[in-house]
Amino acid sequence: MTTHSVTVADPGCAPVGTVGTPEVTVDESTAGLEALAPADVDLPEQVWFRTTAESFNRRWTFATRGGQVYVKEAAALGGWRTVELPGCLAGRVAGVSADDDEVMAIDRDGRFFTMDHALSAPRDWNWSSRYGTPLWTGPGNTLPPGTLAWTWSVLSPNEDHVWRDMAGNDHPVGGAKVSHVFALTHDGQRIQYVDPWLPVDHSYEMATPHGGRFQAVALSTSASTSLIVNRFGDFYTRLYDFDISGADKVFFRYSYEDQRGLPEAPGMLAERVDGRYAAIQLPAPDWVRQPKVPGEITDRISVHKTGPGSAARELRVEGRAGGRNGFWTKRLSDESWTFVATDQPLAGTVLENSATDRSADTLAAPSPYDYQGVSPQGWSAQVRAFDAAVSPTPLRIAFGDGSGLDLILHTIDGLRQTPQEPGISSQTRQFDGTIELSADLLASLDAQPAAVRDFVRNVLGGKRFTDTSAAVTDAGFHIAAFDLTLNRS
Repeated sequence: MTTHSVTVADPGCAPVGTVGTPEVTVDESTAGLEALAPADVDLPEQVWFRTTAESFNRRWTFATRGGQVYVKEAAALGGWRTVELPGCLAGRVAGVSADDDEVMAIDRDGRFFTMDHALSAPRDWNWSSRYGTPLWTGPGNTLPPGTLAWTWSVLSPNEDHVWRDMAGNDHPVGGAKVSHVFALTHDGQRIQYVDPWLPVDHSYEMATPHGGRFQAVALSTSASTSLIVNRFGDFYTRLYDFDISGADKVFFRYSYEDQRGLPEAPGMLAERVDGRYAAIQLPAPDWVRQPKVPGEITDRISVHKTGPGSAARELRVEGRAGGRNGFWTKRLSDESWTFVATDQPLAGTVLENSATDRSADTLAAPSPYDYQGVSPQGWSAQVRAFDAAVSPTPLRIAFGDGSGLDLILHTIDGLRQTPQEPGISSQTRQFDGTIELSADLLASLDAQPAAVRDFVRNVLGGKRFTDTSAAVTDAGFHIAAFDLTLNRS
């Protein structure tokens, strides 16, 4: 597939559609299906994996062949029909991914086309080339350059209702859905996500495990839960999107303070404005290592939602057991996998499924962005191997008497409405930040060296968490709370 930096949709084909607008009543019938032409290509009776060749949601299964898109009822065996496409998309579809009530199609140039009402009857389906700020009305977007795998993800109030943070509290999804294209890039080390409400760029990322150095060979995401695997069969899952990351402070209230035990808000507005209720716990959920599959597997992986709540997910990976082809499956929190035979030919690439964890065997090099600076008071600050997608980052403070203080710098790639270059570059990148002090050190502050005591009390205000902004380029790192710029070292 050819992908470009960022391009707009073909000006000769710019369907407006309804995607991104408030939801209407879902038509649970099949009205309009009979009007679609029967498929004239060979397609499977049943689809078991959400890939970009074949995909499904709760009601419908979609597939692409020869640049066209086909559909059948998910519960039916066969019965495929041909989906009506915009003229400039027909014959040019290179991939399709369904989740919730939206379907994302990518054309041969990597451009996005979104179909809305995908949980409703076919007569309600419509297409849009809109994508990007403001509010999903932008001129369109494309897959990031060098995309190895991509997937469409939709977390919605109608289907998912809530998601659970690290404190164990459930939070409303919000008044609108959270829809992203997740793309595996940079030889499997980076996961870039493209949100239709954000600028037309490829600047937002979700870090891979091991500090962003893990190299995956496959990716699948549904309802903001991502599943990845490396070439040795090491699986990880993560619940993460723009809102969950802590970036959407316009609509949500977040906190690094411990939110355990606080009551859950009855609704989104109460959660946003009423401090009696639990805020969204930060940092966002991290990657969770999944158990090894006890058998042969391929890189054909899939995750899909099975009901309300962020725990309602099923994982699948193609493989073999007992001489039969099929797939290994588990619910998100299950401790082991079970095998389901399908006797279908294996379509993925067989992985070297080692019995031991080999996640660290193919780690990419650490980030080359190290920064250091000296304050007018004589103490120095150091940040090493900073990565725009990775949080937290160690922040070392060193004093002239030889003592030191190890802090944690949390950074969040916040809300912006203008394009930003990917990664760290000469263009200043603004982060919402929070400096965290160890609870144990704060409790034993009187026993610390004088320089440490003075810094904690006078610079950090004696608090465990200190909010700060951070402005980062490939030459400097400015920490607003210190009014200090660290230079690239």
